[in-house]
Amino acid sequence: KISGRSYGLFEPYKMDGAEAAMVALGSTAGTAKVVVDKLREKGMKVGLLKPRVFRPFPKEEIAEALKGVKSIAVMDRSDSMNAHEGPVCVEVKAALFDASTQKNILNYIYGLGGREIRLEDIESVYKDLGEMIKGKSKDKVTYLGVRE
Repeated sequence: KISGRSYGLFEPYKMDGAEAAMVALGSTAGTAKVVVDKLREKGMKVGLLKPRVFRPFPKEEIAEALKGVKSIAVMDRSDSMNAHEGPVCVEVKAALFDASTQKNILNYIYGLGGREIRLEDIESVYKDLGEMIKGKSKDKVTYLGVRE
């Protein structure tokens, strides 16, 4: 109240009219904002959703925020040994399933071994989302920055 700021469960960034959206936590969202601004200047309809809490997961609110997009990339900074996707992706998919919302969702696992995510990496994710909207199939899980 003192600062006049409002902190919700998540921060939507340029989600109005977005066809492709990224869900990213923490500092990765700040890096993604730079790419969103660049791609918006080029006329691409992209947005970003930055969850501020993971538990309890705000599933109804996340589902509502993502209802207007055609494709979604969920960024995970860790892998899950007991699931096919990373933990954030599993939660986002469950939220959309519970809301009876069918979306094309790609999971990107990055930052393993302390590697940084680069602007080029994030731009390639939005490129993949654009191709998916056009009907091209993509791997459901992609590891970014992993040495082959």
